[in-house]
Amino acid sequence: MAVKTIWDQKRIGVIRKVTTSTATVTLDSQLASLSLQLNGKTYPIGQIGTYVLVPVGRQVLLGMVSEFKKFEFGENGKTKSHYEMIISLIGSVKNGIFERGVSTFPTAETPVYILEEKDLAIAFSVFQRFGFSTGRLSLFENERAYIDPNRFFGKHLAVIGSSGSGKSCTVASILQKVVGFPDTKVVILDMHNEYQAAFPKNSQYLNITELELPFWLMTFQEMTEVFVNSSDEHAATHITVLKELVFQAKRLQNPELKNVLTIDTPVYYDFEKVRSRIEALDSEKSGPFYGKFGRFLVQLDTKLNDPRYDFMFKPRLYIHSASFAELLTKMFGPNGASKITIMDMSGVPFDIVNTVVSLMARLAFDFNFWNISRRECPILLVFEEAHNYLSTSSDGTQAARRTVERIAKEGRKYGVSCMIISQRPSDISDTILSQCNNFVVMRLTNPMDQNYVCRLVADTYPGLESLLPSLRQGEGLFVGDAVPMPLRIQMDPPDPEPASADIQFFDKWKRKSEPTNVGEIVRRWWNQERC
Repeated sequence: MAVKTIWDQKRIGVIRKVTTSTATVTLDSQLASLSLQLNGKTYPIGQIGTYVLVPVGRQVLLGMVSEFKKFEFGENGKTKSHYEMIISLIGSVKNGIFERGVSTFPTAETPVYILEEKDLAIAFSVFQRFGFSTGRLSLFENERAYIDPNRFFGKHLAVIGSSGSGKSCTVASILQKVVGFPDTKVVILDMHNEYQAAFPKNSQYLNITELELPFWLMTFQEMTEVFVNSSDEHAATHITVLKELVFQAKRLQNPELKNVLTIDTPVYYDFEKVRSRIEALDSEKSGPFYGKFGRFLVQLDTKLNDPRYDFMFKPRLYIHSASFAELLTKMFGPNGASKITIMDMSGVPFDIVNTVVSLMARLAFDFNFWNISRRECPILLVFEEAHNYLSTSSDGTQAARRTVERIAKEGRKYGVSCMIISQRPSDISDTILSQCNNFVVMRLTNPMDQNYVCRLVADTYPGLESLLPSLRQGEGLFVGDAVPMPLRIQMDPPDPEPASADIQFFDKWKRKSEPTNVGEIVRRWWNQERC
């Protein structure tokens, strides 16, 4: 009796049909069960998401099971069955090196073999040299999942999943792995003040309403979106006059720069003088602008007199152009001053969140655009709850979407990368997500979002739509050029965790708690104190 070779022991079937991206495999009839014992371990056969090997000449193709079928038929009065599975061809191993994509395809009758844990070492060999692992492979729990961190952080990425799927913990876990490096530069736009708890060291926490983002940092387009009502019949006049007066004010306040200034140069000017001049034009009975700025001034004064907007329109710290360098140093922490900067956006009025996000993102982009040492200063921008301000259909201004779209298209050339985090990917600008080279897809239950994500990565992971709603909490599907193949990864838990855990309603209701101090709530409400 011939002794079986290791390949004989691993064989599970043969190919019956081949397309440009998939192959149909018929399982060998002599298989005793839909599992295989190899080296003391049990490997399931036909489980969705598992991998198989297909030798073709001097290379071995790697396939992933995307569909499994059972057929029954009658023979000699008995009911028999056979099994077929469809595999997606995702890469090949040649001379011990794994490469994404397939150049040589198998033919009918080509044998198919199960993939062992040790076979993964070949696919991960190139990626293991970085030593950057985000968790364990879901289907091989004893194996760590390694990714290429240069491609992961440097080529835009998106973390998407339904509420409660573990997005915040996933982001915190990933960033905690780089926060200890000497020159990490990450800026988190934190909408709900979740991440301060996750980064007690090597980070700085900046409450934007206390930091101040002075009005004179805004571009003119950002300014018009804040102050000008596009539906006003005099909107064109408002834009023309405002542009001229702001430009004059900048030149007057910065005479040493008057020959190089543009309307968008971030230099200080006296906005109160601009407002006074507009009021004078509106009240000049014989002038061409008489009565045309009434509603404009009302809208302007509403924001200028609202204390929630003081961080932007009534700065106390940054009241001269020379303070710009000080502000940039505080925000981006160059020279290793801070690894992660957490921008707490929770106190920013909703109607100018778009403008503030646009301002922050544009400052990061322009900072490296004008930085001749930009290759030594790469910056990762993390956009939490991105669907709230990066949507093509959102109400209000579109400044944030336009700014991040520009960064998505041009940022990598200047060392600025984006991490987009959202529970509603279908609401986000296609331009932004189409520029993401890597995705961490977590549990998604909304059919519209499922379909959208499947369109984004369908060629990479066929059958994804059936997998998305079944992912566990904290489990993500990594897709993109930072991983050797699409990987289901159970993420390492962050330590410490962000303040994003669900409130346990039932547990809280079961036990008596301290009486709620309604007076204190009212005081905080009136004084706009959230922490």
